[in-house]
Amino acid sequence: MTRFTLAKRLGNAFLLLVAGLSLGNTSYAQPTSTVTVGTGTTNGSLVPINSCYGYSYTQQIYTAAQITAGNGGVMPPTNTITKIRFYVTALPTSTTSSNDWTVYIGNTTTGTFASSTSWIPVASLTQIFTGTVTFPTTVNNWMEITLATPFVWDGTSNLVVAVDENMAGYNCTVNWASTVMSGNQSIYYYSDLTNPNPASPPSGTTSSTRANAQFEFLVPPNNAGVDSVFVPAYPFCSGPATVSARVHNYGSNIINTVSVNWSVDGVLQTPVNITSPIDMENSTAGPNATVQLGTINFDYNVPKLIKAWTKLPNGVADTKPVNDSTTKTITATQQGIDFKMTPQDTTICAGASLTLDAGTQPFNPIYIWNTGALTQTINVSQAGTYSVKVQNTFGCFDTDTIQVSVHPSPLVNSIAIIDNGGGSFTFNIIGAQNILNYLWDFGDGTTATGPGPKTHTYTTPGEYTTTVTLSNDCGTITTTRLIAIGGGTGIYDLSALQKEMKVFPNPAKGSVTITHNGGIKMKNIAFFNILGQQVYHAETVNADKHQVNTSGFAAGIYTVTIDTDKGKVSKKLEIVQ
Repeated sequence: MTRFTLAKRLGNAFLLLVAGLSLGNTSYAQPTSTVTVGTGTTNGSLVPINSCYGYSYTQQIYTAAQITAGNGGVMPPTNTITKIRFYVTALPTSTTSSNDWTVYIGNTTTGTFASSTSWIPVASLTQIFTGTVTFPTTVNNWMEITLATPFVWDGTSNLVVAVDENMAGYNCTVNWASTVMSGNQSIYYYSDLTNPNPASPPSGTTSSTRANAQFEFLVPPNNAGVDSVFVPAYPFCSGPATVSARVHNYGSNIINTVSVNWSVDGVLQTPVNITSPIDMENSTAGPNATVQLGTINFDYNVPKLIKAWTKLPNGVADTKPVNDSTTKTITATQQGIDFKMTPQDTTICAGASLTLDAGTQPFNPIYIWNTGALTQTINVSQAGTYSVKVQNTFGCFDTDTIQVSVHPSPLVNSIAIIDNGGGSFTFNIIGAQNILNYLWDFGDGTTATGPGPKTHTYTTPGEYTTTVTLSNDCGTITTTRLIAIGGGTGIYDLSALQKEMKVFPNPAKGSVTITHNGGIKMKNIAFFNILGQQVYHAETVNADKHQVNTSGFAAGIYTVTIDTDKGKVSKKLEIVQ
């Protein structure tokens, strides 16, 4: 009667436990993890019971290290044990013998049984089952015992499992898969006549043979859910806004990974994965994590239905899906500002001006330009970055920035001329900048295009004006040079002048001398590099000979222009260093 009453009470307690895990009419079974301790293949008949005798009482020790090793070298997911199993290699001949068990479990610091009386007191153990056990129907299977009340191992002590078998009679056929240990981790007593009292067991027998066992540990519920959806500030302005969600860890396991799915007005969006741990309740870090779901566009005063839910916490099914999701209607109740300046990035010509317009906006906007202007439009004529902030009475604002570039007008210094002799001249542009198009007119009806140098031969004596017209998108500029071709008309023969002027040594190193054969008066002398840049100039020379120190000149080809009272000639000069 006592045994029946205790079993009934334990059964009622178990029903209350199940009810405590229920929500409404739905109950959620927590997953479990199996830890196997002992892998030996010895067929033992002594523990956990000896079926050759009517009564037996045994205790077996499973160390903390062995339990951890049985879980792959790590601690079980929790310390809560819900089931115990023993591996049966031979079955009883009768279904009514050797099956009346009372099972105890306890934490102990004892590692081995030192003597035949080294029983661990049953008062320090917890009775976790009493009743009829069910053997498997076939050999080489686990016999399972479900604990009436889950037992909490302390995680550091060893476990002792005690089995009191109370059914009179025997069959002497049951064997258990066992492992031979290095120490005596089992103790047993058996008798056909005396049913031992676990509170004061008689002297027993120690043994190094211990039954292989499985312990079923609860896996903490991986239970995460979205408990709120929000935008960073409320009320907020229409336009793009970032939607965030707060994920709450409702379970007893740290959530290391979880997927957050979400939708906008029923349209699925791209899921977001959380990979940072979310701690448990009552932890220092707290059980919440906030994640940005994404940015969506909110129209003014148009509600949007946002739903967010968690999926696969720690890569497994959620143990309580009813709290996974939340839904919220979010509305932008303030008119936002969304504009683009006109024009956008652009280029103007030097000297021109441009009007930048930020456009008309609702709700009494103010305009703040980086130039200091406070008007809707501004005029600009300089290159630079121009930005404007437009803000309305709600405080909603937007900014835009553009780049204005200024395209310069074409520039040129002059035309350089080299007399090649025989009426042939080489022309080059000096100091040309910002040029897109070149048009040459040599004054004798001949034209050419493209940058210099250009070589042209005059066949008839006379004076010719060479004109170069240079242009780009912002304007046109011209430059001219007069060429005099000698002949019987008395016009001075520039070809002869070219021959009379001497520039030596050529190539020059250190210095160069400019002189003539006589009867000519030199006025100005200039040196130009191949880029058309003037690097030397001498005025009012008034000498038959002029020397120039070229030690500071870069090596290269130079054009030397000599202005005389008979005309201007050009000579090529190479400077070496």
